[in-house]
Amino acid sequence: MSNPVFEKPPIVDRDFVKKFMVSVDRPLDYGVYFLFHDWWEGATTEAIDAYMEELHNIPGATAFLKEGYIAEPLTVEGLREYGPGTLGAAYRDFVEENNLIENFGRDYRAFQKQLKSSGKLDRMPDDMAYMMVRGTQLHDFMHVLTGYGATIPGELALASYYLSQIRFPYHAIRLAVTMAHTALVAPKGVVPSMDAFVDGWYYGRNSNNINFEKWEERLGEPLANLQVEMNLRQIAKAA
Repeated sequence: MSNPVFEKPPIVDRDFVKKFMVSVDRPLDYGVYFLFHDWWEGATTEAIDAYMEELHNIPGATAFLKEGYIAEPLTVEGLREYGPGTLGAAYRDFVEENNLIENFGRDYRAFQKQLKSSGKLDRMPDDMAYMMVRGTQLHDFMHVLTGYGATIPGELALASYYLSQIRFPYHAIRLAVTMAHTALVAPKGVVPSMDAFVDGWYYGRNSNNINFEKWEERLGEPLANLQVEMNLRQIAKAA
C-alpha cells in the first residue's frame, strides 16, 4: 500500500541529500565544508530567510555585521612579542603545538574576494557570507578562548558551542552529520559525541558571545582576564 507522505513534494533538495549521505557514510572523506556550500545551491528561500532572521536577532550582531571587520594577517614571529599568559602567546602556542603553521596568516580579505568570484556565494546573503569568512578567521581563537583542543571531541564541542551562540548552517550541518553517522554507522560514537555536544551547548549558552569581538586587537591582554570578562572557564592555556 502506498503511503501518501511519499507523494508530497520534497522540501530538502534531493541532490543535496545524496551528498549529505556520502558525508554521513564517511565524514572525513567528504567534509562539512563541502556540504555547507552544496546546501546553499538548493536551500529553500524560507530556510535562508530564517537563518538570516536568527543571525540579525543576536545581540551585538547588527553593528558587527555593518562594520564587516576582517583582521589583517598575523605572523607567528609577530606573536612572539606577547609575553606568557597573554592571548597572543596562547594563540601562538596553539598554532605551533597543533602544526597549523601551513594555513596560518591567510589573507582573509583576499579569501573573501576569491569566494565571491568563485560563485560559491551567489545565493548566500552578504551578512552570512561575511560571517562564514570571519568565522573561519576566528576559529583558532575560539579554541584558545574556550579551551577546547584540536581533537575530534574538541571540534565537536566547539561546533556545538558555536551553534549555541550564533545560528549558522555550517555548525548545524556538522552536528547533523555526526549524529546521523553515529546513529546509522558507528553507534559507539553516540556517547562521546553527545558528551561533546552537550558540553559545548551548555558552555556557549552560559558564556558571553565571543563571535563579535576583535580578538586580534586584544593579543596583549591576559587570557585569564578575557575569560573572566566573557564568563569563560578559567584555563591558563588552551588544552
